[in-house]
Amino acid sequence: MVNYKERFNKTEKNRWSGLTISLCIVVVFYMLLSHIGSIKGFFNSFLAITSTVIIGVVIAYTVNPLAVFIYNRLKKAFKKNENAAWIISAVVSLIFVLAFVVALLIVITPMLVENITNFAMGLSGYINSLKALVLSSELDEDFKLALLDFIREQSNVTALIRKFVLGNDITATGVIKFSASLGSGAFNFLIGIILAFYFLIGKKSLVELLSEFFVLVIPSKHYENCRNVWNRFNAIFSRFIVCEIVDSLIVGIVNGVFMFAMGMPYAVFCSVVVALTNLAPTFGPFVGAFICAVILLLAQPEFVIPFLIFTLALQLIDGYVIKPRLFGSALKVPAFLILVFLVVGGKIWGVPGVLLAIPLAAILSYIYREIAVPWLTARKKIKDEEEARDQAKARSKLKAKEQNKTDGE
Repeated sequence: MVNYKERFNKTEKNRWSGLTISLCIVVVFYMLLSHIGSIKGFFNSFLAITSTVIIGVVIAYTVNPLAVFIYNRLKKAFKKNENAAWIISAVVSLIFVLAFVVALLIVITPMLVENITNFAMGLSGYINSLKALVLSSELDEDFKLALLDFIREQSNVTALIRKFVLGNDITATGVIKFSASLGSGAFNFLIGIILAFYFLIGKKSLVELLSEFFVLVIPSKHYENCRNVWNRFNAIFSRFIVCEIVDSLIVGIVNGVFMFAMGMPYAVFCSVVVALTNLAPTFGPFVGAFICAVILLLAQPEFVIPFLIFTLALQLIDGYVIKPRLFGSALKVPAFLILVFLVVGGKIWGVPGVLLAIPLAAILSYIYREIAVPWLTARKKIKDEEEARDQAKARSKLKAKEQNKTDGE
């Protein structure tokens, strides 16, 4: 019988095999990079086709931790029918989350609309103040004129809104397209909620079906390890999503309380901006702070410095107190890896790529720490033992040869 391990070890020791494998990896990587546009287009088309299903999966995945929490407290009362306990948990959790979102929108939307309306109405006065500030400055005259022209171009609120909504198609057709896309998005979200309900209800059956499939596909000796890895991935993603949402809500509420207490204008609008941008890791909070600082600079410049100082303090507390307590030890990710994933993910997939940067980096970090390092360590240990045995054999042969030579003399 052929000993495949010995054949592999002999091939592995051949320097050409390592070179061939390296060249294959380089070629595959080059092909992926050279066809990144086609790959991105394929994923965009796939996401467009399955967007409704993805919305349902995301909602169900986000609500699932709350459903599990409720289920763990109900299953004692439904010992004879745990399926009924899970259905009740899924329904209650989904209704609770949707009711919370709707209540939040009911409370925030009127104040948000009022803030945006007031800002739009006062924008002309803010622009005039900015122009006066530029004119009274000691800048070069040519630079002043260029800056005033830029401000004048950007201050056309109507054109700006129309361009933001319709893009370059500022026609009746563009209005129809925008209205259709808005209605389609609302309809997809509604269908996504319905799908999320069915995903949650059928979670047990879906898990059993997938488990059966993976048991048949994955070799028995590797199944338990693969199962543990998947559970770890699931824990990372679910904890990240829930904790990010909770963290953003906390930061937004604290920011709103501070701005209301200080009597700052546009408190609701700025707090919503801060909460939304806080979802994006690392750079998001600074982007939100910059946007709000510009708004305050136009409206009431005396509040800019206190707002920036408070934002810096809040981000320090959030980064070193709130997030560590929320995330715990689930995400141990080097900072440089997060930055790399932020840049690459943002370039390839835009906002979704930025939002998924941390969990993807956490998964890669986990694969390296828990899978790659132990495997490489065991592999190196085997090689070291083989080298030690080879050296021992060589020394033994040399010693025997010297002994034979001595006996011959």
